Amino acid sequence: MIIFGGPFRVLTLLGVVGALAGIYFGAKGVVTAKHAEDSVNRKGADSKSMFHAARLQAGLDKVRAKVGNDAQLLSLDVYPGYLVVDAAAGSEDKGRSFRVQEDGKVQELPVNLVGPGKLKDNVFPIDKVDPRAVEQVAVQTAAKQHVAGLDGVTHINVGLAPGNGDAGIAVYTNNDKFMRAALDGSGLADPVQQAKATLDGAEKTEAAVSSQASAASSSASNVATCITSAGADAAKIAACTK
Repeated sequence: MIIFGGPFRVLTLLGVVGALAGIYFGAKGVVTAKHAEDSVNRKGADSKSMFHAARLQAGLDKVRAKVGNDAQLLSLDVYPGYLVVDAAAGSEDKGRSFRVQEDGKVQELPVNLVGPGKLKDNVFPIDKVDPRAVEQVAVQTAAKQHVAGLDGVTHINVGLAPGNGDAGIAVYTNNDKFMRAALDGSGLADPVQQAKATLDGAEKTEAAVSSQASAASSSASNVATCITSAGADAAKIAACTK
């Protein structure tokens, strides 16, 4: 029995193996490309969207496997098709950044930390992130901003608020608005409207103080004029201050 019929048979077999390998890796590349495309084009309300609590929890579990359950985060950005998580690495100038795709694939990149302040003042525990609260705030924000549900949410940021430095959830919508709540989902509000209200209140207070000061100045001027006119008449002088 002839097992190999000559060089041509060997080359043919190698060619078939090579073709099969090419098909396998080509197919794998197509699948990978499709996942990448899906992650970018995913809509917020899709069943596989990372805005949903279960999907976000699964993504965070991937990060916990890398950094531990007691990790400190600098920032968490949630998009419909992927997460971007920046975590502290125990250094004042280095961190770790993870991108978690919707299919569970994790990519890691080093991060250089710049800016004033201490690392401990710019982080929050990963175990304080509640995926259910994140989804709840996103749904409530979409309703208050009158956009098309979670499809109207572009992304969500969990991180420290500028100004007070408290960790919270900020939800951004496709009408160029955003709202912010505490990590537990409470206190949902529009920071821009809050700032305007604070400014309006300050302006009203300033106007009231200015009006009172003007009235007091006018009254003092009138008293001075009256006393000058009274001359040495004690009775008239006394009447000026009544």
